[in-house]
Amino acid sequence: MEEAAMDLGATRGQALRLVTLPALLPSILASAVLIFALVFDDFVLAYFTTGVDPQPLSVRIYSAIRFGVQPTINAVGTLMLVGSIGLIVLALAIPRLFGRKGGLDLLSGK
Repeated sequence: MEEAAMDLGATRGQALRLVTLPALLPSILASAVLIFALVFDDFVLAYFTTGVDPQPLSVRIYSAIRFGVQPTINAVGTLMLVGSIGLIVLALAIPRLFGRKGGLDLLSGK
């Protein structure tokens, strides 16, 4: 597709920006979400292998909860929830931004 775009008059940069990156964007977003889930889910390994500094976020949250729930823990949880919802909305809206079918139509079943 990149060569076809260059045959039709696009420069190498335009072909990368307009053809290659939009084709790779769903896989890049999916890998980012998968990496986040795997790293956050690996709490047990992080808890038993971490040192004093720096602590992973999951270990820091667990350590703070043992002494009582503080407003900072609630704020971190809210930010994580909003960030996850934002990533999902972005992943569903990107095909629509590039004029492709799909995206939000997956939710409605049309």
